[in-house]
Amino acid sequence: MLFHVTMTHTEENCAIYHREIMPDVLESFENLEALGKELSVKLHYFTWCGPAHVAYVLLEADDLSAISRYVFSIPMPAKIDIVPVEHLQDTIAMARAATAKA
Repeated sequence: MLFHVTMTHTEENCAIYHREIMPDVLESFENLEALGKELSVKLHYFTWCGPAHVAYVLLEADDLSAISRYVFSIPMPAKIDIVPVEHLQDTIAMARAATAKA
């Protein structure tokens, strides 16, 4: 399954302003590939908009638990939204099947 993750934090919680937590945050980012292998989570993309304090991530895994462990491995307070999503082709196929049955 695909999961779209939006992670936002406040300016007050931003690691860039809290140099004492930045080493741990950077280490967690550097370990995401290994953690993904351990949890069977495939990273499709991880993008960041620093000025808006928001990250967008597309992950693939068999269950939400693996996604949660992956995302919560980043030691920075954040509001995290995890939404299951699918490829447009899958949506089209479902719509065609539903239309054919009607």
